[in-house]
Amino acid sequence: MRKQQQGFAVLTTVVILSIAGIAYTTHMAYLQLIDNKVLANYYRNNEAFANAESGINLILSKLNTVTIAIDMLDNLPFTYPAQVTPTTLYQVSVTALTTNKLHVSSIGYSVDGSALRNISVDVYYYIDFETPIAPLLSNGNLKINGFDSINDGCDGLSISECRSPGNMAKKVIISQPISNEPMTNQANINIDNQIESDITEISTLCSDGLTVTGSSIDLDAINGQLIDQEGATRFQEVISNQWGAAASITSPIFDGITSIEDVTSASSLFESTFGVTWENAKAQFIHSESVEYIDMTDINTVSCSEELQYIDEDINIIYIQGDCIVDPLDTSFSNTSGTALNSHHFTIGSTDNPKMVFIEGGTFIAAANTTSSVVGMLYLIPAKHEVLDTNGNAVYIDGIKQTLVEQDVDIAGIQVSGSILSEYNCTASVAGDHNNASKHFSTRYDKNVLNLLYKRLGMIPSESHYQLVAGTWRDF
Repeated sequence: MRKQQQGFAVLTTVVILSIAGIAYTTHMAYLQLIDNKVLANYYRNNEAFANAESGINLILSKLNTVTIAIDMLDNLPFTYPAQVTPTTLYQVSVTALTTNKLHVSSIGYSVDGSALRNISVDVYYYIDFETPIAPLLSNGNLKINGFDSINDGCDGLSISECRSPGNMAKKVIISQPISNEPMTNQANINIDNQIESDITEISTLCSDGLTVTGSSIDLDAINGQLIDQEGATRFQEVISNQWGAAASITSPIFDGITSIEDVTSASSLFESTFGVTWENAKAQFIHSESVEYIDMTDINTVSCSEELQYIDEDINIIYIQGDCIVDPLDTSFSNTSGTALNSHHFTIGSTDNPKMVFIEGGTFIAAANTTSSVVGMLYLIPAKHEVLDTNGNAVYIDGIKQTLVEQDVDIAGIQVSGSILSEYNCTASVAGDHNNASKHFSTRYDKNVLNLLYKRLGMIPSESHYQLVAGTWRDF
């Protein structure tokens, strides 16, 4: 009986241990199954994340290639692919937020379709044309007073707008300081009578306040940093006509114009900017249907401002010979707070339709309380005049007719949003009464305006960039 009790106890113990072993084994198997599921889920989520990230990287790579970026940006909102396939386990969408800001959203899937990840980020994009890199460029000396304004593009903008690609100019001023020595009288020529009186009056603008070589620039006029992040000056001086490589201009407007012989070494600001000479471009502009040509030296031409009122919106280039006289009837009125005088404005172009304006042998002539504005690019070019002797006859030396190029131009009262360029030996702002703000010079760099202008001219971009907007990355 005692042995039977001992056997029963052993049997009971074995059964209990067996049950415990089975329970433990079952629990361990269950835990292993859970671990396997967790690992599988982790793997599939990572797989979905990697696929979603591939969509983001695809868009960023497109923004780094000019032709591909343009094709995508011209077809916003953009979605790729139209449908998820076993070979493309993501779908990315691109929408425009502002002029140069995109929202990129990508949904990625695991191979078995059980996991999904959504990644989104905002991106600044910038399509780069070979536009001027400063608000003011001159092929000669400059005379700027403290009541003028030269804005590098950041003043008045938020930090994010300023930091977005392209809004700030690389340089504040680019110029080629030249000798300011008086002209020599070579053939007993009456210098005072050889060109019109208004030009001889302007010719004295740069003789006061300049060194023998150099410019007179009041730093109070500069709205922007004087040195860049590397500690280099943002004022660039060109020496001995060494303007460097010319821009590669590919536009229908310039198709019929012969490029300069050595595109790696431009010898003037115009050649550096367009890769052609002004004389060749001028001949093309006069006869081109794509250029509005206004000859103010023709006595039969009506008011310059009236001519400009009726230009077709599709015309992007305006070429004016002589002074552009602004009729007060063609101006708009504004009462700016803080100024002593009410002011009138005459504006060529807009932020949506900028213009490239060439004025040869002149400037804007307007009333004292009128500002002449250009949205886009303003290019001032000196005219050539025949040299006349005291009897009014053309002067020849060694059988060559002598010509005299205008030396300087007054830019007071001009306001530019984009960039202004001058080929004159001296570009000066002659301010009147300090309370008369309308007669001061102002230029504000606007790369977005210049980019749009070059795009409307059919020019091909040189490169494209992107920049992630800080704090916009979302992963869920």
